[in-house]
Amino acid sequence: MNLNIFVGIFVALMAIYFGAPDIRQDVGVYWAADAFILVFLGTIGSTLISTSFKDFNALFKLFRVVFFSKKKFLSTMDSINAMISISEEAQHVSRQALPEKVKGTKDPFLMRSLEMVAGGLDKEFILQTLETDIDEIRNRHAKKVITVRTMGSFAPMFGMAGTVIGVIQVLKNVTDIDNIVSGMALALLTTLYGLFFASILFMPLANKLKDLSEE
Repeated sequence: MNLNIFVGIFVALMAIYFGAPDIRQDVGVYWAADAFILVFLGTIGSTLISTSFKDFNALFKLFRVVFFSKKKFLSTMDSINAMISISEEAQHVSRQALPEKVKGTKDPFLMRSLEMVAGGLDKEFILQTLETDIDEIRNRHAKKVITVRTMGSFAPMFGMAGTVIGVIQVLKNVTDIDNIVSGMALALLTTLYGLFFASILFMPLANKLKDLSEE
């Protein structure tokens, strides 16, 4: 579990909680189902338009991995130590036995490398294969990062759309106080929700995904 994500979201919510005194007295003032639905479903809809069903479904798995999964790769220092150990083992055992030496590690990339070495494949072929794997992984990750970042740009847009819709609702009947209140609530809360989704969820998660990919 990535504890820092949950801590960051908690700190951001506390900033809103303590930064807006009125929210501590009446949190209901900041909740409107219609405004939330407009921003949330609008963001989902625009994301679906800009991507495929397959890539969109992959986002749910991606978020689950980011929030709850442990790292599936070695740290830089662990990788260096693993390579030193493998080099030492290679002096005493056959190439076919090398993959067994790293079965307990958390690095499938290293495992795949040693399986190719054990298979007796040419050095240049192995290097080209691994470089191709890296490029494909990087491209796949970059595509997901762009999708999440795009969601972060869609959310404020629908917040602004809600603001326009709310103002139009107010102007339709400026003599009805209930109409004015509901229209202004829609106008302001959609903007708030759009900024919330963009600044606390989608944009930070896109940056987190980029950092994980580089690591």
